[in-house]
Formats: sequence, C-alpha cells, structure tokens
Amino acid sequence: MPAVSYDGQSFMVDGRRVWLVSGAIHYPRTPRGQWRQRIRAAKQAGLNCIETYVFWNLHENEPGEFDWEGDKDLRAFVQMIGQEGMYCMLRPGPYVCSEWDFGGLPAWLNRIRGQPGVKLRQADPVFLEASARYLGQVLEQVRDLQVTSTASAQVATTHQAIGGGNGPIIMMQAENEWFCHNPRAAETYLKEIVRYLRENGCDVPINMCNNLWQRLDGTIDTWNASGHLSDDLRQLHVVQPNAPRIVTEYWPGWFDQWDGPHASQTDASLLEYRQAAMLAVGAQYNFYMFHGGTNFAFWGGRTVANPACFMTTSYDYDAPLLEAGGRGEKYLAAKRVSVFASQFGQVFASLDPDNHHAAVALTETDHLLSVIQQTGTQGAVVFLFKSKADTTQLANVLLPNGLRLPVPLGDDRVAWIMVDTNLGGVAELSYTNLRPWAFVGKRMLVLFGPAKAAGMVAINGARFSVTVPQGRVPEVHQHEGMTLVVLNREQVDAAYVLPDGLVVGAQSLDLNDKPVPLPGWSSMTTIALDGKLTTSRAKASRAPIVPRLAHWQQSRLMGLINGDAEAYRPIDAPATLEELGCNYGYGWYRFDLRSAGGGMVLAAQSADRVHLYQKGKFKALLGLAAGAEFDPVRISASGRVTALVDNLGRMNYGWRVGEKKGLWGHFHKVKPKRLGPPKVVSGKAPDPFELSQYWTNLRAGEHGPADALVWHVQPAGRNPLILDFADVPATLMILVNGKPVDMYDRGKSAHFGRWVLEVGKELRAGRNELKLALFEKLADAKRKAAIVKGITLYQSQGALTDKGDWLFAPLSVPAAEAFGSIVKSAPSQPCWYRASFNVSSAAVPLWFEPRGLSKGQLYLNGHNVGRYFVATHTGKKVPPQERYYLPEAWLKTDGPNELLIFEEHGKSPTSSKLVYDPMGPYNG
Repeated sequence: MPAVSYDGQSFMVDGRRVWLVSGAIHYPRTPRGQWRQRIRAAKQAGLNCIETYVFWNLHENEPGEFDWEGDKDLRAFVQMIGQEGMYCMLRPGPYVCSEWDFGGLPAWLNRIRGQPGVKLRQADPVFLEASARYLGQVLEQVRDLQVTSTASAQVATTHQAIGGGNGPIIMMQAENEWFCHNPRAAETYLKEIVRYLRENGCDVPINMCNNLWQRLDGTIDTWNASGHLSDDLRQLHVVQPNAPRIVTEYWPGWFDQWDGPHASQTDASLLEYRQAAMLAVGAQYNFYMFHGGTNFAFWGGRTVANPACFMTTSYDYDAPLLEAGGRGEKYLAAKRVSVFASQFGQVFASLDPDNHHAAVALTETDHLLSVIQQTGTQGAVVFLFKSKADTTQLANVLLPNGLRLPVPLGDDRVAWIMVDTNLGGVAELSYTNLRPWAFVGKRMLVLFGPAKAAGMVAINGARFSVTVPQGRVPEVHQHEGMTLVVLNREQVDAAYVLPDGLVVGAQSLDLNDKPVPLPGWSSMTTIALDGKLTTSRAKASRAPIVPRLAHWQQSRLMGLINGDAEAYRPIDAPATLEELGCNYGYGWYRFDLRSAGGGMVLAAQSADRVHLYQKGKFKALLGLAAGAEFDPVRISASGRVTALVDNLGRMNYGWRVGEKKGLWGHFHKVKPKRLGPPKVVSGKAPDPFELSQYWTNLRAGEHGPADALVWHVQPAGRNPLILDFADVPATLMILVNGKPVDMYDRGKSAHFGRWVLEVGKELRAGRNELKLALFEKLADAKRKAAIVKGITLYQSQGALTDKGDWLFAPLSVPAAEAFGSIVKSAPSQPCWYRASFNVSSAAVPLWFEPRGLSKGQLYLNGHNVGRYFVATHTGKKVPPQERYYLPEAWLKTDGPNELLIFEEHGKSPTSSKLVYDPMGPYNG
C-alpha cells in the first residue's frame, strides 16, 4: 500500500518528493461536459494539482437523500483529475464558505435548528450527527481515489507516472477557515471532524486552513491570503517546522456582488510577483480560484463585505482562467511561474526548509531590489523582486564562486535564476542569467528573458552565450548534449510543453493535445527534443454567426399575483421558506393585511426581498439589495395581499451563517421610539461564548476593558419593540435585562440587523434595560455618536397580519401550454418569457445580455443558468454583471435551443440579445 509522508519542505509518496502547484476548479461551477477542458487548461498552465470543495447542500438536499449523479458526480471529477496525471486536494467541509449558499451547509439544517441547543460549526449532537453521515458518504465516493489506495485501477495507468499511488487525492481538509480561538471547541468539534474523516477511510494527510487561529495535533496548518506572503510563510515555518508550507488559498482575484464594482484584486504583474514570493520562501500554492466558473441555479451566497452583499451569478473571480475558459493576461502570468515551479518541482521539493537568509522585505509597492535565495540537495534557486516603482533593467548577482552574473529584468517585476541545479540526473545547470522555464524529456532546457538580452548558460561548467531573440522565431542551440531553447516574453506566453517537445505560437492545446493557433500569429513552430524545428501555417478561423432570439412568448402569473391560483395551500402562520419545503428560489405568500391608516409599515421578520401586490398592482418592495426598502414604508393596501418572496442567497461566512429565509413574522404598523442619549457604563468586554462556541475572529477568555451603552425602554402594552441596526460601526453584544440576545459586527454579521423583542420573551411589561456591550473602550463622544447614529428602535402599534388565513405557493416553471403572445403588463408584475434560437457550433462561448430586463432567473434547455440582476424595478442600472454565460455543454447544435426567463418586474425582453465572446464576462 503506497504511503504519504511529509517533512518541513514537501510531501513524499513512497519516499519520492512531490511539489504541488495547484489551482481550484469547483465541479458544480462548470458543467460536466466541460470539466476536462478546464482541467486541461490548468495542466497546460503548469499546474499538477486540482483543488475542489465538496458542497454538502448540493448532494444532500433532504436528510439522508444523497445525489451524486450528472454534474454532481464528485467521483467522476476526481477520477478525471487522475486521468490527466494530476493530484487532487479535496476539501469536503462540512462547512466550506466559497461564497456558496449557506457556506455549503444544507438548507434543511435551518428547519431543525428550532430544536433546543442546535448550533452550527460546533459540537452540537444534531449537527455532528448530520456531519458524520455526510462525510461518510463523501468517503464512500472517493475512498479508493486516494494516493494511498491500491484499488483504483481506473486512474492508475495515468496517475502512477507522477504519484506512485493509484489515486489522485493527496490531501484532505477538515472544516474550513475556522478563524476562532477556542481550544475547548477544537477538542469537541474540529477533532470530531478529523475523526469522522479517519474512521471513514481517509489515509492521506489532513490539513486545516485556520491561519493558526486554532491548531489541532495530527493536522497540517495551511494558509489563506493574497499578500504579505513571504513574511507570513516564513513565520508559519517557525511555528510548524515539520510540515510543508502550503497556501491553500492564494487569492489571485476576488468575487463580485450585485450593485458593486467588478472586483479586480491583482493585475498580471502582481500575480506573477506573488507566485514567485511564495516559491522564494519554499511554499507550495493553490490558486483560489484558478477557474471560478458560475454560480448556477440558486447557489450564489451572501456575505458580509458590504451592506447587502449578495453574490453575482458569475464567479469569474478575476481568476487566471476566465468564467467561459478564456485565457487572458493573468493566465499567461500564472503559466510563466507555474510551469517553472512544476517542471523543476524536484528542486523545490528538495530545498532546505531551514535555510532562510535575511532579505529586503517584499512590500510590493516601495521596496528596494530584493534577492531571496533557497538552496537544497538538488540545487539553488535565486529570485529577484522589483517594487512597482522600480525601473531597474539589469541586476548584477554575485554567485558563491565569485562570478558576477548580469541578470536582465527588463520591465518585469520578478526574475529567477538557478545555480548548481541537477537536471534530472543527466546534467548540471551550473548557472544561467536567463529564467529557466521547462525541462522536457531530460533533453530540452527552455529559458526565457527580455528580448535582445545577452544570455549566459553554463551546463556542466561549460559556458554558452546566446542573445534572447526578437520577434516570434525562437533561438535553438545544442550545448553539452542538451537542446537549448531561448524565448522572449511574447514567445514564452505563446509556448506550451508537449510530451515530446515544445510548441511556440499556440493559444492552447486541444483535447487531443494538438496545438491551437494563436490569433495574430501567422505560424506555429514545433521544436522536437533533438532541436528540430517544424513550422506550420496558422489558418484564421471564421467568427461564428451570432444567433438571434426569436419566437418570444409570455406566461403571466395573474392567479398567483391576485391570490386565487390553485397552487396556494393553507399554512398555520407565517413561516420560513425552509419550513415550507422551499429550500431555494422564490415563494408566494397570501394573507390579509389590515389598513395601517397611513402609518409606517414594517415586515418585522423577513428576508431577503418581499414584493407586495394587491388586486394585481405592485405596492412595495421591502428588504435588501438595490431597489428594496429596509426601513418602514407607507403601504396603501388592505385586505387580501400577496407577496413574492425572493431568497437571494444565504450567508456563507461570518456570524449570520444560518439566517432564516422567507416571511416568518407579521407585518407591523410602527412608530420610531425615541431612545435618548445612552448611559455609558465601564466594565469588561462581554463573553460571546455564552451564546455560541464559534465566533469568527474572536478568542475565548479575552475580556479586556470595555464600555457599554445602556438605555431603559418600556413597550406599549403587549406590543413588541423592534430594534434596527444600519451600518453600526462596532462589535457588540445585545442584552435585554442582562440576558444576551445576539451579537453584531458590521464586518461579520452583515451591516443591517433587525430584532423583534417580544413581551413575555425578551421583554417584560414595564421598564426594561437595553444594553449594547461593546468590545472596546469608547475613545470619545464622536465615537459614541457614530454608534448611536445607526440604531433605531420602533414601537409596534399592532400586527397587521395576525387575523385571517395565510397561504403559500412555491414558484414553479409553467407548462408549455401556459405560454402565449406577449401582453403588456401592469408595472412590476412578474411573468415568464420564452424564446428560441439556433446555433451551428459551440466552439466560442455564448452569452446572454438581458437588455431591457431587471431581475430574475434564466434557464437554458431545462438547466437553471442562474440569477440575473441588471436593473431595479424603477430602471436604475445594477452593476457589475451585464452578460450571462450559456455553457457550451448545455447548448444544442442539432435543433432549437430554449431560453426561459423569470422576470420579476415584467420588463420587456425583446431588446435582449446573444453575443459570442471568447473571454467575458467583463473582457468583451
């Protein structure tokens, strides 16, 4: 049975060192028919490992009912990674975050959370039992796909070449980003998750990416970050000297949210710089994401970065491999460094993990030229780093033997050289001032540098001089029995390693490993291991004819809007969508609303967006995200009212993971209640661990000096008080009469918060103490004023919906016969639209531009493409996503394609169009 071990530098499979160069590709964010293309694109960029989360809610939609078929076939995805000769980092959770709905936890957990004491991400018996069942099912799928397995014949023939084992999985992760210091919870929860993995057959090393917030014996601590990498990774080695340094999540980009700008975390030069910074301190890395893909269906989550931060359908992530598979500048930057890292992996894996000399710190923007060297049994690697403002073109590096080596940097921010390096046991690379890139077939050494630079290469001590070429024709020479290929920057970006050589002038390799010509290049040059050049002319491909959307039809929803549809069923009282069996998407509620008499109305307990209608007319949109009202509104409606309630994605991170969705409370007529100035009381910070054993970014047992703001409030009769927070700039605990109610931090629990304080529960009749216990001392009156400004207390003047019946109906796709000619609807009436189009080829990515529409859901040939949100009901533009990917795997080329649209506000779809774009969604 193969064995996996590790030391301070790398993993070892049966004693053979392994250097991981990895990238995240999530199987449910790409259709199954395109998995291999994405994996191949990663491999062609130099990656030798693929990381993926396993998404619990994708597979167990109801307790005990698991689905591993089709696009959910985790086993097939992992097998495919192995078939491509790559390793796999598997991250099964149970919690994964990933900007995914509920952080991967299944929605039905919210249904059982009403039981006393049920807590998420900690040692609650109900949660642990469910987690154990889930992890057992995951291991059932992949147990024999570990490197340590001897029973996986399906992947053995291809994977043994790099791993020595029979499966690709080389590491598994327990939980994810448990950024909390609570040793007691670590023993009772994290240790249990590790135990479940081990008892179900996990034989490979287990890591935790908690950034040292909470450590656990027997696991490897890995790192998640985008910057400050060289410092943190050196420190990680000091803390953990006997395990490899691995960046589980190196963030080359960032996610997007509705009504925000397109997030671009790094440009290509900074991406290259940061990759090199990790290698320079002996760390392995995983791009999170290498290919982001798409949040199909209702899987996009909600997070805490901004006031109403709901994830866009595109999960492009500004990653190296774009949403539809396009390869831009960041892909090329990733390829330049990653091919080098994997091709010379044995050198990196054999570096001395304790050999760290002092260097100029890498501050990225303003440091002096910095040189960082690593040395090991297979040779030395020297990295040179320039800050953003540095214009140095050439640096003289003094080698140990006294030779002064002029290293050409050109306009690049990073360069690297190798000294006394073992080339596969056949030769020694004594030194070179150019950048080694690939070593192919133990015969071909590929180097690159700035065009026209004077290059020096010494193999087995014999020096050879060469000039880096200009233009597009590579330099090829024979030296010491070795084929030397010298490329410039433009050429290396157009180069791909072949099993038996190199090709220059390609944009990719197809699924048969045949080079695909690079647009703008008139020819491709193939270089064999013996140095023989073959040139082939590149043929320009014709752009496909853009399809047109035709045969538009409409299905109106008047029965649901008016409240007389047969789909409505009685319910006992307002209830969450989860309680009503509507785990994802939309639901319709019908109820009786008493007149507010011109007063202010508030939906006390609802999420995320509530569209109100009476007699077919739109009345209000309550809730969060663009176009909705969080504050109380005046509603001129009474009697039968219907509500379309939109679940726009559950919290995937922070203190609000586990939030409810739907409409589970009554509408209230409310009036602001003056709080007056608070009394400031000094004391100690509260203990949040009285409420829960997990709080992001908090440490158990820390109770430093802190202040509290105290008011005394009295409800009117038996009516509740409603406490609203809007962007309160503080971390605090809410207490009523000394009892904790909840925690709030605008950076960890969303910027908006609402709590209904009921008489007989949180409140008592008469005078009550409302305390906001801070985790800090108030510096001055200005700080206090900033906190108080975001707090509003409302007095309910009575529930408006507590009389009469409540009914519910889920939103479902209409039958084909329900569609007819388009009829102009009243303003903001939701409806369905249908159109068809034909495509003759799926060679270029196709995108839908919902021009003229507002917000809703897209379906392609029965597949739920995801949410779109381009405008509010008033027509205000909602950035950043303007195009929506229609995956090639879901298109038909032998007949009509059907595009189905649920449009929340009934806007006309006839201005919408389809476009071809090989890049996108933001690079068109």
